[in-house]
Amino acid sequence: MGKEFKILEWDSSFFDFHVAKIEDNILTNNNYLKILDELFAENIQLAYYSSRIPFVEQIDNLLYDIFPIIKRIPIIKQLNKASKINNKISLYAEEYPEEDLIQLAQLAGKQGRFGKDQNISESKCDELFKIWIINSVNKKIADEVYVYREDDKIVGFLTLKTVDDIGYAPLLAVDRNYEGKGISFALMSAVENILIGKKCSVVLSDTQDMNKKALKIYERYGFEFNPPEYVYHLWKKK
Repeated sequence: MGKEFKILEWDSSFFDFHVAKIEDNILTNNNYLKILDELFAENIQLAYYSSRIPFVEQIDNLLYDIFPIIKRIPIIKQLNKASKINNKISLYAEEYPEEDLIQLAQLAGKQGRFGKDQNISESKCDELFKIWIINSVNKKIADEVYVYREDDKIVGFLTLKTVDDIGYAPLLAVDRNYEGKGISFALMSAVENILIGKKCSVVLSDTQDMNKKALKIYERYGFEFNPPEYVYHLWKKK
């Protein structure tokens, strides 16, 4: 039987210690000690784990602290009707993100699992999402980035990637000073139009259960909610 986790080279290089991802839904009350032993033997400092079943956080072990980070809600929408794209939305065509875009990506990062992990500093989280948006606009991890501008200021953005006939929108953020102005709706409507043009049938994304405002927006826009995923970070004890 092979290892039940994978060492993540990029994450390990970024954090400057060994980082791994445990296979989804693999941890159980019967096998977690074996897996923790294997992680410890490989000197894994941080391991990511997600499951559709909540894992018992207060487990007795001497190797790793297991922190529940977020409860993620996968969302899906069937694409069937194109609408007009708001004229304030455009494809970001520069090869490097401007400061407004970097700050919005960092805002999205603070609201996600890396921002919620108290073992990861704010500066390290900001650095991570600066790299994330740089690699999105240069098309290393995203196909396209769309921005919403007010008076030449980027106040909202969304990243987009397509695989076969499925569209993915992994990162979306709106400047807090512009919330409640329909920018999220406008971005999602634009993406739906774009994906229909690419012959996609669905768009997938996710949000957190604690983000009640986002959940209401997605529900009003016609997204369906899949069963939640519980995301954990396992930190090697000092």
